[in-house]
Amino acid sequence: MKNKELTRSCFLEVDLDKLIDNIRTIKRNISLNSSIIAVVKANAYGFGIKKIVDTLILEGIDYFAVATLQEALEIRKYHSDIKIMILGYTDRNLFKKAIENRVELSIYTKDDVLNLEKIASEINSTAQINIPLETGMNRIGFVEDDKFIENMETIKNSKNIEVSGAFSHFAAADTDPCYTRKQFDKFIRMTRIIENIGIEIPYKHISNSMAIMNFKEFNLDAVRPGIIMYGSSEGLKKEGFDLKYIGSLKAKISNIKTIKKDEKVSYGLTYTCDRDSKVATLPIGYADGVVRILSNKIDVIVNGKRCPVIGRICMDQMMVDVTDVDCDMDTICTIIGRDGDEEITIEEVAGLAGEIATSYSTHFSSRIPRVYIKNGQIDEIYDEIGLL
Repeated sequence: MKNKELTRSCFLEVDLDKLIDNIRTIKRNISLNSSIIAVVKANAYGFGIKKIVDTLILEGIDYFAVATLQEALEIRKYHSDIKIMILGYTDRNLFKKAIENRVELSIYTKDDVLNLEKIASEINSTAQINIPLETGMNRIGFVEDDKFIENMETIKNSKNIEVSGAFSHFAAADTDPCYTRKQFDKFIRMTRIIENIGIEIPYKHISNSMAIMNFKEFNLDAVRPGIIMYGSSEGLKKEGFDLKYIGSLKAKISNIKTIKKDEKVSYGLTYTCDRDSKVATLPIGYADGVVRILSNKIDVIVNGKRCPVIGRICMDQMMVDVTDVDCDMDTICTIIGRDGDEEITIEEVAGLAGEIATSYSTHFSSRIPRVYIKNGQIDEIYDEIGLL
């Protein structure tokens, strides 16, 4: 890669071919009558919402889930004919904007039903909603209590509200099958109550990534793949799911120097060289997503060989012991990804940070250029600073 194409000497390489393989794998493993609602919240798990959505649309996906109206509007700028739902809370002062942009809201209080109906009526429009149901995650959703039928009747009697679906979320589909089945049974019971009072539910959906892998019988009208779409199963192994992580985090060496034995490295003096050492500096740090807790814990791959990160990771830089490897100022090092026979997985890095692949992927800062690979070559480079 030519350095002049980037405003920084670090980048997140996003392999769209792997994304396509992953979504096709998911399609092969779900029920024929189940649709896919692709979860692209948090900037598509850090990989860039626009390019990910564009690629998935070409694969036949026309329904997307986000966490905020901001994310929904970012997609709507480019695509007017797809369905977009917000999975979480939206403040009522944003209801009008959501209605005008045909974004499906998650509404789970009677007050918000009444407010949404009022706003939709005032602008002579129809609000589209998904009904969240509380089945055991204890996060958001209507609760099955003595007010449940009354709340559903309020939705039914709202002339300017249209129900697009009802959904819930599994809390432990990877670890607790008994609890997961209890959640599913409760969800089915609650949706039947809703349907029995006369509300049609076009899409019933509850299966997240781990449920897609473990419980095909819970697919229903749609499934919501998240992290498995981006290539991690969080360590879960399942026949038929040959997933490939789509991201590789890389940085070009910005400095090389020799440090004498017993000299110290970086903030807090937490690392002392036990020999004369060749040390490389990489222009990437915790503000980019290589979190500080990984200091003195992780390796990077330099010309096919693992080398340890030494000293505390700084906001924008970090140091690597490259004594035992040939490298120079043009060497690109791999922080997450493969180089030759060596590979550092997202699960390895996330584990050392006390996280999971899902959470760690969202650390990739917007200031890191995204280099998109398609058909084995660079398809597009998205660099926010370069857009200024």
